[in-house]
Amino acid sequence: MDYEAKATELVAKLDEVKDKIKGVSSLKAALDAIPDVVSLVEAEAADLAGADKKALAVAVLNKLIDIPFIPESVESVILGWAIDAVVAALNKLVGKAWLSKLQLA
Repeated sequence: MDYEAKATELVAKLDEVKDKIKGVSSLKAALDAIPDVVSLVEAEAADLAGADKKALAVAVLNKLIDIPFIPESVESVILGWAIDAVVAALNKLVGKAWLSKLQLA
């Protein structure tokens, strides 16, 4: 799958999230967007496996966020870790159905 092309398509649907993270220059500030991006990927790519959904979410976040002093490849790895951490925390705090419980899906 061409994650970059699909990410470009999904970014067009994220007007609200783009406003939320406009000018983000740190990973900490980008964490707020992860549930929104995961929700969008779940809705738009439900047929994909978990690893593919994560790769797509990383590609979407990488298109939205540019941390100038970090190379894109390193940014992708860090964003992947951030997605894992946020999803694990939400799974533990709210349960595995956090997308529907938080009305994100």
